Amino acid sequence: MIQKFYAILTKHIIHLSCLFMILFHGTDLLAQATHEFGFADDYIPELAQFEYYRGEWESEMSMKQDDGSFKKLGAVSTIKGEFLDDHKTFQSQFIISGRFFSTDIRTFNNTTNEWQALFLNAKAQRWHKFTSKIIDGKMTTIVRGGYSGKEEFDVKIVDTIVTDNHYLKNVYHSKDQMKTWDLIYKINVRKVK
Repeated sequence: MIQKFYAILTKHIIHLSCLFMILFHGTDLLAQATHEFGFADDYIPELAQFEYYRGEWESEMSMKQDDGSFKKLGAVSTIKGEFLDDHKTFQSQFIISGRFFSTDIRTFNNTTNEWQALFLNAKAQRWHKFTSKIIDGKMTTIVRGGYSGKEEFDVKIVDTIVTDNHYLKNVYHSKDQMKTWDLIYKINVRKVK
């Protein structure tokens, strides 16, 4: 009789434990799922490397001139970054209203310890793949052959986080197989939401 009682009690404890785990984790997932720009899967810590990029941003760009100075370009662009529903895929969009749109989608490759990305600009018929990884504490992206993959230069982009609402993006070109890099664009990025 006592063994039967303990068997029933154990069964109820297991059911209650399972119910508690479902309730606890379900509430946590529900809270995270309501985030407007998604969230990274906690089981892959490297995914948090793109947390700084989540949200909607405005950027102003300056371009290097022939004399070495930088001139501010007139257009203000919008950048959106979000984790998608699988919480392992990060998508960014770069938009200049009515004039330009590009997007890329990326995830962390556990084998190579870097981000693998695919770039697309449908209007210009440009698509390419590239990689990103943390170098010296900064997200660094390498795009061989430029964003078309056919340019006579490679691109390196280095993101420097200033605050939670502000980061700088420096864009370099290399025409010598990535031996030396020339800073071409300075992009000042500020969070809108």
